[in-house]
Amino acid sequence: MLTRTCLFALVSDTVINFQGITVVQVSQNQAAVISDPQNHIFVLKNAGFVAYGGTGSYNVLAIVDQTHLPHPIKDHVTGAILGRSLEVRMTSATGPANSSTRDHVVALL
Repeated sequence: MLTRTCLFALVSDTVINFQGITVVQVSQNQAAVISDPQNHIFVLKNAGFVAYGGTGSYNVLAIVDQTHLPHPIKDHVTGAILGRSLEVRMTSATGPANSSTRDHVVALL
């Protein structure tokens, strides 16, 4: 039998999609970037999320560990590292018959 603590360890940072229902849970040092059926982007931190897309689907674009962001932000004068960042991108199809694709930055963490 799984304990409550073990169950959360198994579900943490996992995305479950089943018949239009999207479930995601992130821990306190993580963030989930989510796109809804109308392409609105939102960031979920330190919580869980359950949604049913009746007219489309919710897409989890990224689950980010905020303690290990890859790109340093440096001071141009001193060279000191001020912090770190990560760009989350979403690909969209444009042109006639979706012939070309473009990447757009949807979140900056």
